[in-house]
Amino acid sequence: MFMTNFTDSAVLRFGTLELVRGDWRIYTKDIRNGNMPASGNAAVSLSTVNIEENGDKVPVNYIMPPGVNRMTDPGQPQLIMQNEQSLSMKIADLSAGDARAIYKSSGLDTRQYRRLQMFVHAEKPEEDVNGLVDNELSVFLRLGSDYKNNYYEYEIPLKITPPAPPQGYSGNSNSDRELVWPQSNMFDFTFKLLTDLKLNRNREKRKAGSDVTYSTPYSEFDPEKPMNKMTVVGNPTLSDVKVIMIGVRNNSSVPKRSTAESVKFVINIRTKRMVWKSLIPPTCDAYSRMGILN
Repeated sequence: MFMTNFTDSAVLRFGTLELVRGDWRIYTKDIRNGNMPASGNAAVSLSTVNIEENGDKVPVNYIMPPGVNRMTDPGQPQLIMQNEQSLSMKIADLSAGDARAIYKSSGLDTRQYRRLQMFVHAEKPEEDVNGLVDNELSVFLRLGSDYKNNYYEYEIPLKITPPAPPQGYSGNSNSDRELVWPQSNMFDFTFKLLTDLKLNRNREKRKAGSDVTYSTPYSEFDPEKPMNKMTVVGNPTLSDVKVIMIGVRNNSSVPKRSTAESVKFVINIRTKRMVWKSLIPPTCDAYSRMGILN
């Protein structure tokens, strides 16, 4: 906080001082080969966005995903709604075939969960010069013991949200929420899909003449969502997920300057649920926050 040009003495009082840190970091190595620095000239930046400060953001104002509502702050005597904040990640000049990602360390045991859900929003930047269209970029989620040798990956082609009308998208409209957070962009799968994928890979490996190995990616498509691809490398375990990575891959033949805006994880646990929010992108925007809801 900087304040200048006072003509007289002033007294400032803080009711509370809360320090916040971010757990997400930019992955600086090549996604395909973790021993090499990232290729291409893509620029990545991280920031935060929230419903109070970015509700009028252009070209797409920030609104919450379908079914997600702000909570009342229990620490206030008045009925004050808590601010809803997420991590924003922007990626510029993403080369054809290249990918960029953010990551965080974890110690998650997913055996107590059945399902993972994550809302994803993608948008063009205001200065879009490539004519970005649907499915040219994809968002992927990696869960594993490390970033390159032992992980599961789930990948979804991204649908781009059109610019908001002059009055902006309304957070009170379910149709507007679904436009900003398309159902097709949503991660929604059971963890059993990942373990079944590894079992299928192991069966294929045991077949005579098979070229399937533990060290090379083995992929299948989600039977319920045939556009979404699942991949396993090595011998990851869902009982001890040490790293979580979210990234965007350019599947087109030309560089892209786009913006993937917000990402939200909702993992249901018996009578509780864990919510992770993150914003993702190609020239991208990503948001992040974690909390436990009773």
